[in-house]
Amino acid sequence: MRSALRRLAQPTLGAVLLALAFALVGLVTTLVRAVDTAAYRPDDVWLTALVLVASLPLVLVRRWPLPALCVVMGGVLAQALLGYAPVNAGMWAAGAALFVAAAFGGVRDVVAAALVAAVGLVVLFVGMAGDVEWIDMAVAWVAYSLTWTTGVVVRLYRAVAARAQSRAELFAADREARAREAVANERVRLARELHDSVGHALNVIVLHAGGARRLLESKPVLAQEALENIEGAGREALGDIERMLGILRGPDDETFRAQAGLGQLGDLVEQVREAGLPVDLQVAGTPRPLPTSLDLSAYRIVQEALTNTLKHAGKASSRVTMTWSDDRLEIEVVDDGRGAAAPPQAGGGRGLIGIRERVLLFGGELAVGPRTEGGFRVWARLPYGTMGGGAATPGERRQDAPVAGSSPAGVTTSTT
Repeated sequence: MRSALRRLAQPTLGAVLLALAFALVGLVTTLVRAVDTAAYRPDDVWLTALVLVASLPLVLVRRWPLPALCVVMGGVLAQALLGYAPVNAGMWAAGAALFVAAAFGGVRDVVAAALVAAVGLVVLFVGMAGDVEWIDMAVAWVAYSLTWTTGVVVRLYRAVAARAQSRAELFAADREARAREAVANERVRLARELHDSVGHALNVIVLHAGGARRLLESKPVLAQEALENIEGAGREALGDIERMLGILRGPDDETFRAQAGLGQLGDLVEQVREAGLPVDLQVAGTPRPLPTSLDLSAYRIVQEALTNTLKHAGKASSRVTMTWSDDRLEIEVVDDGRGAAAPPQAGGGRGLIGIRERVLLFGGELAVGPRTEGGFRVWARLPYGTMGGGAATPGERRQDAPVAGSSPAGVTTSTT
């Protein structure tokens, strides 16, 4: 049923059906009516041909609206000038062609269609003078004028809609470009962090290797401890490299800074408090050492979430909850601010894009969005596996973990 309706809505099929309808009405009219032979020429085969001429060209009205109107109007005028009684189906068909030309034709077609209709009506009125009442002529003129005007209005509406669609596509392309730029910038930032992490690990390895070489004969126990430290630093650096493999480091346009971690989380909370946002920091479970990249990413997630609250939540308070377990760290940052009611910001959403990038690198889970009780929530789960076995790689991510940016059932995911 739906497929049949879609076929009926197609312009070509609709024009065919319209032409056949007008032709059928015209032919039935000529068969059932009684003509006053004293005033009009009797209906004959020529009239049948003219009825078809005044209706069937509508089949091509969508492709060539002005020529179709000219042929249909010519058929109507031929019927009147040859003395046949009027067949209203031809007038209706001409009106339909006039509407299509005004609504869907080119700019020249709009003006030309009005001229063709006006000239056709004048010739028709002159040719049938004395046979048609002036009131009927006035009604026909008004009807054609309204038809043409309606077609022009439809044409203007379609033009406005097309411009609006074009603007929407441009805005969508711009948003996509901005999002791609934000992701690229965030990847450059992560690559720089990888440089710092690996550089630090290599320095540790070099120092411990030198110490182990000097102590290998005199103090083998200390040398063994140094070798164990080298192994741990190497595993940590390897995990960082495997996680961020494929991220290209951008131009070295700024000095590398010492990166923060969860050890500086208290300082971050204090800074946010001084900025005017009350923050309550809660820690559940026993904190443990993390690989450098994971430690930094967890810190950045909290930092970006609090920054998002400062920018968008208005007058609000926030709570940061760090939940440690055997194989994962859960981070939750909630506030009681405006949530979904916050006005959009130009260029906004890059902080949450960065959070998604970080969570994706560690095969974690992320849920962001307004809370039902008011405010906004950022929740992330970062798996770190068995610490003794070294840093987990993306290939070791949990099987039930969704792609970053997704949310558990019932949680709305959005970006501000």
